[in-house]
Amino acid sequence: MKAAVSLRLTDDRTGFQVFFPYSDTTVRMALLAAGVHYAAAERGYLLPATPEAVAPLRQACQQLGVPLHVPVVPALAVAPPPPTPHEVLLGRYCQLIVLKRYSSQTLKSYRGAFQQFLGYCHPRLPLDLNKQDVLNYLSERVAAGISEAYQNLLINAIKFYYEQLEGQPRQYYDLPRPKRPLQNPKVLAQTEVQDLLRGTENLKHRAMLMLAYGLGLRLNEVLALTPADINAQRMALYVRGGKGKKDRDLPLPEKLLLLLREQFRQFRPVTYLFEGQRPGEAYSPRSLQLVIKQAAARVGILRPITLHMLRHSYATHLLEAGTDIRIIQDLLGHSSIKTTEIYTHVAQHSRPPSPLDSLDL
Repeated sequence: MKAAVSLRLTDDRTGFQVFFPYSDTTVRMALLAAGVHYAAAERGYLLPATPEAVAPLRQACQQLGVPLHVPVVPALAVAPPPPTPHEVLLGRYCQLIVLKRYSSQTLKSYRGAFQQFLGYCHPRLPLDLNKQDVLNYLSERVAAGISEAYQNLLINAIKFYYEQLEGQPRQYYDLPRPKRPLQNPKVLAQTEVQDLLRGTENLKHRAMLMLAYGLGLRLNEVLALTPADINAQRMALYVRGGKGKKDRDLPLPEKLLLLLREQFRQFRPVTYLFEGQRPGEAYSPRSLQLVIKQAAARVGILRPITLHMLRHSYATHLLEAGTDIRIIQDLLGHSSIKTTEIYTHVAQHSRPPSPLDSLDL
């Protein structure tokens, strides 16, 4: 088949994606000399969508005797409309979150919450609203049935805008907050954890589940691990930037170290300890949640299971074995002992026997 060069307008209508036989070195070098460039973020070759940029490419293709297919584009490139004041504000908002080095999950959550608030404000801007306007917005959302957790997220996202981005005084934003429900953590019995791990034959899947239970790691902490985080000499695992940006050293069980070594030899990860289909990209959180749900179904655990339940089970089983709660607090990376004390409500050893057991029935 004869080589050809094709252009396709990008979504923002300011550039062209350039398609050609990438293995043809002669064509590739000629196109690069004509102004085509490789964009790593787009994983492809690009060219500005202007007559001045297309002219050298057209000339290069004529010299090579290669057909050039250019889409019919009015004025060849149409400049995107200028951003609206609300879009500019959202950009400033997200930029500040990034500069403060908040987590990507916080950025995603706050951005979505603030974007909804901007929709409520339109056509006004948030600075045009008073305290009662904000309270009216929150009341509408609560009446619509949002959860208590999401109400707190909305409050935090709006507070971030007024107090952090606009420097408003704190008293401007004295909003009532819902009382968090006191829910005990859901845990698995040790026999259930054992069945879960034994029933997981895939080496990578088993290693991730064993890390979540054996060291009490959060889902994102498991997926952020790199081979360099394992210190075999000290039998320790280094968790970087956990919740609250806290690092911690955790004791690494020998059987888990051996499994991680075997997993590494089999899958040869490039960047992360656990990678997905593409080398260098971390395993996805959604896929890992699916792993534990499928593992639970295989061994007959019918109630809903999440990966975080393995962390809860780790803490509860340590407490039931007599481990000091202060040590458990340190292992879990909790800032406050009150957070760790919730496991005393589910640990079996702290519960007295029922008087029913003493009756001769």
